[in-house]
This record gives sequence, C-alpha cells and structure tokens, in this order.
Amino acid sequence: MRPRAAVRRPRGGVHPGGRRRRLVTTGLRVLPALLLLASSSPGVTRAQSGPPPEFEPEVKASFVYTVAKFVDWPDGSFEHPGAPLVFEVLGDDPLEQALERAVRGKSVNGHPVEVIRAGGGDGLSPCHVLYVGRSEAGRLREVLERVRGGAVLTVGEPARFAEDGGVMGLRLEENMIRFEVNVDAAERAHLSISSKILKLGKVVREHARATGSP
Repeated sequence: MRPRAAVRRPRGGVHPGGRRRRLVTTGLRVLPALLLLASSSPGVTRAQSGPPPEFEPEVKASFVYTVAKFVDWPDGSFEHPGAPLVFEVLGDDPLEQALERAVRGKSVNGHPVEVIRAGGGDGLSPCHVLYVGRSEAGRLREVLERVRGGAVLTVGEPARFAEDGGVMGLRLEENMIRFEVNVDAAERAHLSISSKILKLGKVVREHARATGSP
C-alpha cells in the first residue's frame, strides 16, 4: 500500500533530533523575513524607485529553497541517503541562476541540492521540486498532468496555479511573497508539508469537502 500523504501537525516539536530542530528553527526565522521584504535588501539604493531586476528572482529562489526544508518526501524518492534533491525549472524564467546561487554549498535535510533546467518541448526530467514559470501558463494543465501522481513539489507563478492542481502557487506582490498551498495536490504527491508553512500561506482545496457536498 502506498503511503498516504498527510499535512504534518505539530506534536510538541517539529522534528526529532537536535540537528534537525536547529535547522527548522533557523528556517522559521528566515521564512517570515522572506515573506516581508524591505527596500534595504542588497543592491537596493535610496536613489532607486524600486528593487533592481535581480531582486525578484533572488527572493523567490530563497523562498523556494527554504520551503523545501519543510517538506518530507515519501520513502523511495531518493536512490540512496546521499542522493541529491533535484530542483527543475521549466519555462523562460531567470529563477534557475538565482536558485543555483541560493543553494550553492547547501543541502536539504541531508541531501545535496542540484538545479537543472527542463529541456524544450516535453523534456521534463525526474525531479523533487518542479518550478513552473509564468511562460508556461498556456499549457499548465498539460504540465501538471505529466507529474500527477509523482512525488513532486510543484511550485509556480501562473494565475490560479494552486487552484488548478499545483501544490504551491506564489507571487511577489508589493515586495511581499504571497503563496497558496493546495493540500489535495500535496496528498496526491505523497508529500508531507509542515504546518509551519501552511499557517503562513493560504490553504486551498480543489473541491468542496463540506458535509452534504456532492
């Protein structure tokens, strides 16, 4: 029987083990800072009316990397304990280079990090995190269908990304990252997402679950 994904609920501590607790505590300090961004970020001067062009991809890359540390993938997602956690970027998006800089020399829950770009056409490679750029909005359903059922954390910017079946939709709005998490999509992908993440974003579902709903 395949393990059923569940949204992780806090049970006195977020993770067992001292090292894991320290990682989580550090991540929790970083995440709110990424959600609310100040104009004093590196590279922004008082003479500028807004953030520089590289500001947005850098912040999104840091956010995606930080979120990955609060996700558990099911058994069998990695060939061996030291196998890399693979981030794949799909579409015409500057996030790839920003993500490479954000994860250089770092790891996610003991796994080294690898960043790749999806090939043209239907060239999706096996990955753990798939970032879908805005340029792919026209074929979003096709892309999500291709990874449906796999243990893939899909993150994207197209409008209604989470409502349409992606796990996490995000956008930068007034220098603030806002995001939605589709818990139905997370369960389908057998991903366990920390409640620490869920309480910072908006939880959405694909269909009504209220009593008496058809």
